[in-house]
Amino acid sequence: MHQPHAADGASARSRAACRIAVGAAVLVALLACVGAPALDAGARWDAESYAGWPALGLSALLFGMAGERRRRSMLVLQTVALGVVLTLTYDLEWWAGTAISLVVTVPALLSLHLLRPGTAAYRRFNEGEVDAYHGVTAGVGLLCASLSAAAVALTSPDGPMDVLLTWFTAFLAATTAQLVLLPFHLRRAGGWTLGTARLEIWAQRTVLAVGLAVVFSPEATLPVTFLLFPILGWVAIRGTATETHQQVLVVAVVAFAATLGGHGPMSLASLTGHASLAPMLLYLFIASVCCLLVPLALTVERLRAVSRAAVASASTVQRMLDSTSGTVFIATDLAGVVTHCNKGAETALGVSADALLGRLTHTLHSEAEVRRQARALGIDESTREHQALYNAATLAQTRAGVRRDWEFLRDDGGVRIVSLNISRLTEPGGAPIGFIASGEDVTERARAQSALEVAYQRERGSVAALREADEMKRKLVSVVSHELRTPITSIAGYTEALQEGAFGELTSSQAAAVRRVERNSTRLRQLVEDLLMLSESESGPTPLAHEEVDLNDVVRAAHDMVQLQADGRRLETCLALHPGPVLVRGDRGLLERAVVGLWSNAVKFTPDGGTITVRTVAPGPRPDATDVHDLHAQVVVADTGIGIADDDQPKVFSRFYRTAAAGDLAIQGSGLGLSVVETIVDQHAGTIDLRSAPGDGTVVTVSIPA
Repeated sequence: MHQPHAADGASARSRAACRIAVGAAVLVALLACVGAPALDAGARWDAESYAGWPALGLSALLFGMAGERRRRSMLVLQTVALGVVLTLTYDLEWWAGTAISLVVTVPALLSLHLLRPGTAAYRRFNEGEVDAYHGVTAGVGLLCASLSAAAVALTSPDGPMDVLLTWFTAFLAATTAQLVLLPFHLRRAGGWTLGTARLEIWAQRTVLAVGLAVVFSPEATLPVTFLLFPILGWVAIRGTATETHQQVLVVAVVAFAATLGGHGPMSLASLTGHASLAPMLLYLFIASVCCLLVPLALTVERLRAVSRAAVASASTVQRMLDSTSGTVFIATDLAGVVTHCNKGAETALGVSADALLGRLTHTLHSEAEVRRQARALGIDESTREHQALYNAATLAQTRAGVRRDWEFLRDDGGVRIVSLNISRLTEPGGAPIGFIASGEDVTERARAQSALEVAYQRERGSVAALREADEMKRKLVSVVSHELRTPITSIAGYTEALQEGAFGELTSSQAAAVRRVERNSTRLRQLVEDLLMLSESESGPTPLAHEEVDLNDVVRAAHDMVQLQADGRRLETCLALHPGPVLVRGDRGLLERAVVGLWSNAVKFTPDGGTITVRTVAPGPRPDATDVHDLHAQVVVADTGIGIADDDQPKVFSRFYRTAAAGDLAIQGSGLGLSVVETIVDQHAGTIDLRSAPGDGTVVTVSIPA
């Protein structure tokens, strides 16, 4: 359990020790850069000419290794150490040595602060953009050069030209020191991965060593320096940024040491005509190497990362597209050649990806299908061939931005229907590079829809036939009803004449027979009237006589007509009429007919010994009314009869409908009574409410607007 922690602790201690050792080495190198030039009395080591290169870069590395929390302590340590070395080496006052040390440490700290993690310069450097990085190094170099030139102007009797030369040399020294060494801190903070084969790395290193030996040999001239650039370009392109930075450091140190030792092309004062300009030539060479190789290495590293990300993204997209087996994706170039397809396209078209790639998309459709699509999109098809017409149709669909069903020809001879959307593919700049068609196989759905359309057409035909039959039935009922009126009226007249003795006195048996004829003729006449009324209501609104009607009078008149039907029955009839008038506007005759229909139904379905109650209710708001001013008068017919089953209640107002109980009890009726009542109530803008239960009787409430 504790071994991993122990290993982690040991690793952390090892890293800390390594960091301390590297920091100490950097500090020693920094002190050597400041103090070593004065140890040799020869003219070749001139502290003023070479400006203690690369002291500023080493100081910045120390600040980076110390971390943000210890940078103040590191500033004090570096300033004191450099001040002591400068004071003792160059025989200066302690304040002068300290001031000169600040010329190194303050710009170094500023450089590291401007390139710290989180800044735009640091982020852009790790993204391969070095403009901000070069801006920071140049700005800090200007600061260091200005401080150095000011110190020389204040402490030395040299003329303006010497001060200017010192400024320019210090600028180049400070800038190149940062360019050579700061990438190691930025690389360590950001990190890159190794990638080049080991054999190639060592081959390139060997060639670089040979090149350095040739370029910086005692007899070398300036033109041979170009040999180093292709060698360093090799590692920048084929190697890693880390390896490139390391080799840039090696080249810079070798060039600096060889030049100070009098070797190499930059040590020849005759090239410049002035010995003091030789350091500038050296620093310009180092700056050229840094400005060329560091951006190149970062760019190559960035391109590799982008390439890996693009490959991974393309692989992910490919897997995503292939996983959607129910969706078809086909990409083409501008000429219509298939450049990509997914598994869904292979499945739908019955063609492998290898066979589909490189194929012209117009060959996937029949000529008849292409012409059908062209007609639908408004394209003239008469003057174009198959491929040209297909290209025009796809362009028209792309511009319209619509989805259309295309028929695809499979290699096995089958046809699949794909609901297709076609979009244009463009480059980042907007230039078109091809098309992508995406959709889903809707063959089964299209076939089902086609079958539904056929069924719908058949249904429409059936409905039309039924409507025609209904119309014929209505006409037949109307004609028959009108034709029956005359003979029924004649039968009723002769029956009445027989009863009055117009053809002689009737015996008792003859009188009974005539009464039965009269009752049945009355029923038949009522049936004809019902049929005529229903037929007329179907033909359109029936004109009503709008007059003031007292529902109490309507109920009394209905009682007289129903009483004949109730004769001989042991039924108790109760009238509960409202004391005052119950006035509505409507057709008195139709309202009487409606009440007669309800009352007659109650008589037929109430066994002997039962009770029928008819009452009127004065105008008032209905229980379910939302407007208190919406007043309705009511007629309520209640009986204690056999009742109506729940399943039958929604159907009793249908024409010719008779309940099972009516058939079982052989109760006479046509099934039109309640249908007629409902029609009359609807004509008066009223409502009917029916409440019933088997064995508990029935209550029918008719509400008419007051």
